[in-house]
Formats: sequence, structure tokens, C-alpha cells
Amino acid sequence: MTVGDVHYRIDAASSGVWCRPEPAADQHRLLERQIDRAFFGPFFREKYGSGGDKGLENCRIRYYGPIHPASDAGELAGRRYVHEFNTVTGCTRGWHEILDRMGNVRQVRPERHNGTARTYQFDRIGRYKGSW
Repeated sequence: MTVGDVHYRIDAASSGVWCRPEPAADQHRLLERQIDRAFFGPFFREKYGSGGDKGLENCRIRYYGPIHPASDAGELAGRRYVHEFNTVTGCTRGWHEILDRMGNVRQVRPERHNGTARTYQFDRIGRYKGSW
């Protein structure tokens, strides 16, 4: 399992909680969502994307917050908040990532609306180590 797998599983696990998917046949709603992307894009970029943004497949945009440096000079560089917006369905999700000095994601802690917290940890090459 890698960091990408966890992001996919977090998306799958939280999709029913965070949003309600639009019917695929409703082209009018799809057009409205594309308009929403143009309208809400600057808002999300200003609020969440001060560390940059990245367009993903399936009309998703991921916004990266600034990296808050670690308090010690160890292996980890710091923490940042990541927010993802799906322009087709209108779903949003967010999580905290801890990065090492090489820029690799070492821990992921998704935000969930049901109040449960779970942290996923990875080694230096991105293999899943465990969660708590």
C-alpha cells in the first residue's frame, strides 16, 4: 500500500459522507459544476492553496497549504494542510500531511465529519507502515 492508495481509500470511504454524487445523465448539472469551478477556483486557491495547486484526473483540483516547519531538526520537515475539490460533483475533502526533508509524505491524517481521527504512516519510500 502506498500514499496514493490511502488517498484513494480515504476518498472512497468518505465519499458518502462528504457529498452526494450528481447523476451522470444530467448534463445541465455538469455544466453548472464546470461553472462552479471557474467561480470557486479563486476562492479555494486563496483560502487553501497558498502552497500551490495541482489539477488531477476526474476534474479534481488539489490545493496545498504552506508547510509549517517541524519544531526540531530531525527527519521530518513539517506539516501542511491539503484540500481537494471535485469540480464535477462538488465534493470536498481535506487532510493533514507530514513531509520529510526530501518532500515525501510520511503521515496522512484525514478530516472526517463523524469525529473519528486516524493517522496513516509511511516509510521513506512510500510503503504503508501502519495506522493509529
